[in-house]
Amino acid sequence: MNSFITPAAEEWIAIHNLYAFYNLCSDTGDAHGFASCFADDGVLDQVSRRLVLRGRQSILEYKRKEAASRNGKYRRHWNSGLFLDKQADGSVRGWCYLHAYNGDPGWLPVKQGAGVYDDLIVPVGKEWKFQRRILTMDARVEPTVQFSRHAGSGDAAESVAP
Repeated sequence: MNSFITPAAEEWIAIHNLYAFYNLCSDTGDAHGFASCFADDGVLDQVSRRLVLRGRQSILEYKRKEAASRNGKYRRHWNSGLFLDKQADGSVRGWCYLHAYNGDPGWLPVKQGAGVYDDLIVPVGKEWKFQRRILTMDARVEPTVQFSRHAGSGDAAESVAP
């Protein structure tokens, strides 16, 4: 049988809030808030994109550029299945599923991808920060898939470009 150590309740809540704050900052394009979720020398590794960002400043610049490239679309991220395992050195390993959506203002978002986070979370002063986040996407919507609206119907329909 596997043996895991659940963080103390206050630690679990603080780390859960870190995950929530990360998603909120990512969705709203708050680059400073997003980068503040990482230790100064933290790493964000987006395996599927072959993108590795090292250090808070690099992560901040990435989020600024990403937020500016959205062309008016909004984003929503949800995590599920959060599992935390306290390590002997006081750090915490975390895993969760990612559900990523994009949408046009006034319309429901459309699922764009799903993946898994594998995290190392460390105490920095009285806060918890991501030391390392590894995101591996299961799948993403192909760039050829576009979403169009039928005038007056209020529904979004999927159409695949040739």
